[in-house]
Order: sequence, then structure tokens, then C-alpha cells
Amino acid sequence: MRISAAALVLTCAGCAGMSTQECLTADWRAIGYEDGARGAPVSAVSQRRRVCADKAGVTVDMGAYMDGRDAGLALFCRPANGYAVGARGGTYNGACAGPGERDFAAAFEAGRRLFTLERRVAVIEADIARAQRDLDALAEDIALAEADLVAPETPHADRIVILAEIKTLSEERGNIETAVIAFHRDHVRAVEALDAYRAFIAANGPYPGGA
Repeated sequence: MRISAAALVLTCAGCAGMSTQECLTADWRAIGYEDGARGAPVSAVSQRRRVCADKAGVTVDMGAYMDGRDAGLALFCRPANGYAVGARGGTYNGACAGPGERDFAAAFEAGRRLFTLERRVAVIEADIARAQRDLDALAEDIALAEADLVAPETPHADRIVILAEIKTLSEERGNIETAVIAFHRDHVRAVEALDAYRAFIAANGPYPGGA
């Protein structure tokens, strides 16, 4: 299906914030195609119907919209696209109801698993980086406190307070160091799981028939 560039511009109606002029000149087939191609539910047209009725007294050409949507869904509901949507962390709202939905959903779940495993690795790496920043900050605080502790001008009463502060900071550092050990252990497991799944995909294809 070929759609002109001008018609595709009008698919900004997908944002539902259609102007009066957009309602008056809308290519409902093009808008339906765009909605279908992004896997939007049929309810996506409902808000536009209300907006265009209120702003311009325009009634959606549902026949043209549904024809375009069906054409767009034919593009969206391919298993390869389902895998791609899942792999980038997208969502699926059941728009592909029909004989091909099982294959699409299976491919989507395969992609979603890859996304989940990659996300798990990224989250742990972020935890490790954050913990390291905290350790660096604590090391600086401890060093400053130790310098104050041995400074000749520091009163004896203040030294007692500083010692307590150093003890607290050191305990916090120990807790974070223990957490970092666990983070690294979890990271090894998460990377192993991700590598194993990537190897499975390489050997078997991302989904049945998708090798």
C-alpha cells in the first residue's frame, strides 16, 4: 500500500490532538493505516472521533479507517515485527487478534525475554556503578575525618565525635562493599543467562520459523 507523504503527515492525528483543519482534511485511510502499523487498538480512533465532532462537526469515515487499519495491521502483525517490538521493550495490546496472533505473540515473548535479560544486566551494572560512586565518596569523607582527627588544633572533645563519625562511615563502607560482592555475583549470572539466550537465538532463530 502506497501512502503519499502529505497523507502521512496527517497521521499526526495518532496523537489525538487534531486541529480543526486536520479534522476537515483528514485521510482516514492513512490514519487507520498508521494506527494499524503501530499496533494501536481499534479504540485509538475513539478520541479522534470525539475531537473532530466537537471541533469541526466531522464524522470519521470508519470504513476508510478500518480498511487502512487492516492494511497497517498486516504489516505490524508479522512475527518478525513482534520480536522486534518485544526486544525493544514495547508492549502488545492484542491488536493482532486472528489466526496469526499465536505466532506473533510467541515472537513478541521471545523478543521480550531478550529485552528482560539485557535490562537485568544493565540494572545490575548501574547498581555497581552507583555503589562505586558511594564508596569513592565515603573514602573521601573518611580521609577528611582522619585528617581532622590527627590535626593538632582539633580539640579532644571533637576527636571523640570524629572517631564516632569514622566508625559510622566505615561501617557504611563495609555494608556497601558487601553489597558490591553480591552485585558482581548477580552480574555474572545475568550475563551468563543473556549469553546463553543469545546463543540459543543464534542457533535456533529468535522464534519458530524466524531463523
